[in-house]
This record gives sequence, C-alpha cells and structure tokens, in this order.
Amino acid sequence: MSLGGEWKGNSIEEENAALREENEKLKAEKDAAALSIHRVMRMINIGNAVLLCFTGIWNIITNVTLQPLVYIFGLYIIVFSCCLGCFEFRCPMDICTRWFMKNMGFLFSWRGRLIFYLFMASLVMGMGLVGLVIGIATVANSILNIAVICKYPEYFEMIKKESEEMVEGALEAEIRDQVAAAAAGYAMKEVKRSAHAMMGMDEVHEMVEEGNEGNDFGAADFDNQPIYGRKNDPNEKSSFL
Repeated sequence: MSLGGEWKGNSIEEENAALREENEKLKAEKDAAALSIHRVMRMINIGNAVLLCFTGIWNIITNVTLQPLVYIFGLYIIVFSCCLGCFEFRCPMDICTRWFMKNMGFLFSWRGRLIFYLFMASLVMGMGLVGLVIGIATVANSILNIAVICKYPEYFEMIKKESEEMVEGALEAEIRDQVAAAAAGYAMKEVKRSAHAMMGMDEVHEMVEEGNEGNDFGAADFDNQPIYGRKNDPNEKSSFL
C-alpha cells in the first residue's frame, strides 16, 4: 500500500514539474513575441516621427509667401517630432530621461503618447497635401498602437514595466543629484563657518597683542583707568555706599 502511495506521489510531482516547465516555456515564448512586437512598434513610431519632422521641414521650404505662422508651425512640428523620436529611440543617458520626465511626462503613458500623436496629426493635416497624407498615416499608426495593446497584453505589460523603470531611474538620479548638491552646500557652509571662526580668533589675538604693546600698565593701575570716558577719583566716595 505504501509503495502504491509513493508511486502516485512521484507521478503527481512529475506531472507538476512537467506543467511548470511547459508554463515557463509558454511564458518565455510569449515574452519573446512581446519583445519582437515591441521592437517593431518602436521602429514604426520612430518612422512616424521622422515623417512628421519631414512635414515640418517641407512646410518651411515650400513657404513661398513667407508667412510667419507657417514658420512657427513648421518649427513646432520639427521640435515635437524630434522629441517624440528621441523618446521612442530610448536614449540611454539619464539626463534625457530626466528631461522627458520634467517637461513631457505624459509620454511615459501610452494614453499620453496616443493623445500626442493625434495632436501632431491635427497640426500637420493643415499643411497641404503632404501634411494631410502624413497626418492620416499618424492617425492610422495611433489606431494600430491601440489594436496591438488590446490584442497582446504581454506587450502592454512590457511597455508599462519599461516606463515604470525609466521613471524610477530618473527619480533616483534626480534624488542623487539633490542629495549631492545638499551635501556640497552643507560642507561649504561648514567650511565658511570654520573660516570665519578662525578669522575671528586671529583678529582677537591681534587686538590683544596690539593692546599689550600700546598700553603698559599693571593690574594695580587698573582702578585708575577711565570708566565711561571719565577718570575715577580715588578720594571720591562711591554713590552706592
């Protein structure tokens, strides 16, 4: 009876181990697929940013009427598209992530990026035929991003985790800089305080030395020295007596 129970226990453990291995294999496959999708979507988004930047440049070049608003809109498109492309490119420098977190923190959320894409599309659609085509392509790219997020939850979890790690890294770098600046400021204050104290002690010693050189009198003559600008009369009685 014990042998049968032991055999059943071993078979159950083997089945559980096989199931765990299968689940880990499926999870690894899903993660690999999500990573591939993430790379493809990043390339598409970077390409969209390049097209938006091209639209701004084209709008400035073809401005034959020399209207100031056309230049302003073109510069807006160029700057915003460059920011979007740099964010999608995932610049490895901490200073870039910290700048995006301070000035364009909405890009760390997929909803914020979606709204920003639609905003860019609305700007370029009024820039002639080229702007209209690229604006429609930007709207289509936004819809594609939503569809991919809804269809592949592993991809959504991956970009969410990546954004959280970027924010945490930027916050840690900012805290380190603030702590270092505060420590440097405190150390500088202590150095200045010590320097002022040393200077004060030196001045006191110099004053004592100058006084000893200029006034040669003993303790016995201290009573005859002027008090409040008047010399005391030794025969004068005190008013307190």
